[in-house]
Amino acid sequence: MSQTLGPDTTTRADVPADGTLELGERSLAVVLDGRRRHFHYVWLRDNSWAAEDRVRQSGERRLFTPSIPPGIAPTAASWDDDRGLEVLWNDRRAATYAPAWLRRHDYSPAARAARRPTVTLWPEAAGEPPRFPHAEVVGSTAGQLAYLDAVREHGAAVVTGVPSEHHEVERFAQAIGHVREVAFQRVHDVHHDPAGYNVAHTPGELKPHTDMPSYDWPPSIQLLHFLTNRATGGESTLVDGWAALAELRRDAPHHLDTLTRVPVPFQLFSDDEDTWAENPMVALDTDGEVRLLRFSNQLAQPLAVPFEQVEAFYDAYRHLGSIIDSGRYRATFPARDGDLLTLHSHRVLHGRLPYDPASGARHLQDVYMDVDDLLARRRVLRGEHRPLPAQPQEDA
Repeated sequence: MSQTLGPDTTTRADVPADGTLELGERSLAVVLDGRRRHFHYVWLRDNSWAAEDRVRQSGERRLFTPSIPPGIAPTAASWDDDRGLEVLWNDRRAATYAPAWLRRHDYSPAARAARRPTVTLWPEAAGEPPRFPHAEVVGSTAGQLAYLDAVREHGAAVVTGVPSEHHEVERFAQAIGHVREVAFQRVHDVHHDPAGYNVAHTPGELKPHTDMPSYDWPPSIQLLHFLTNRATGGESTLVDGWAALAELRRDAPHHLDTLTRVPVPFQLFSDDEDTWAENPMVALDTDGEVRLLRFSNQLAQPLAVPFEQVEAFYDAYRHLGSIIDSGRYRATFPARDGDLLTLHSHRVLHGRLPYDPASGARHLQDVYMDVDDLLARRRVLRGEHRPLPAQPQEDA
């Protein structure tokens, strides 16, 4: 009978010795570290590092994936403890797959779960975000990595002691990545302005929100630099939107489902610029985990969906909004001169309490970035960005 191997269900006591191979019709299993690891033949063939399949200087694929025949399979396969899995394919190509490479790219459920980034949701009584001295973040690899780790895990961090100079926020952004260009100013000034085009220019309360939902893909990092903050009031408020959505999923999964399906239009405009996009407020990844939250009550435009969806949407929106506005998962704190707040703005909502513009100066500058660039910077600093060759380079 032909066999297609699937995820391992055996206990450790049932597993043969390391290096044991089991070949099925379309996949194989190799025992590593006391458990079977399963790989499809087409996947192994596609990921060959043999000389004819890879560009040696860059590690990019030379092999054209659609050219792999549907019936690809080994004509011979063996295991060497040092070199790993050695295969002669039925298209007359040979390839080697090192043990370390197989471990790194194991796509079993347990291995994929172990590689998933660690995210710490905020507790109901959230404290202030982690703080890092500016000199350490821009002046040392260890300091920058600690800051990037905090943004990745907690979604927010404060850099202290940033020089209160115009466009310093842009210089900081360029030290850790790249500025994301958007409509309006590259470096946006936020201060009391009776003629301003955005609610941020008023002194009233700003409910927690995410910026730029009026883009199909909003910027995912926001840097807010407090050049000066001497006004009475205006404490910063941050809410972990992913923690709020976790509560919504637990208590009313049908409401979460509604927010992933019903498109909401958002608009932000000025005299010279306009941004408009219509998307569901919540986007999930392929594992069903939250990837993106769009929440900006002030920028939402009239809903235009089938009649029967309207009340269901408002029930879900009201539920999520009540969680966000409840004070749970919220940090409230005063920002000081020279503080630079970093937000993963697909996750963390920001706002402020009202302030008195006559009581003292208050001036912020902000820029946008993308979290992809911060994560890339983190991988480069850790030396993790270069691919691990599957095949010894002397064979290539």
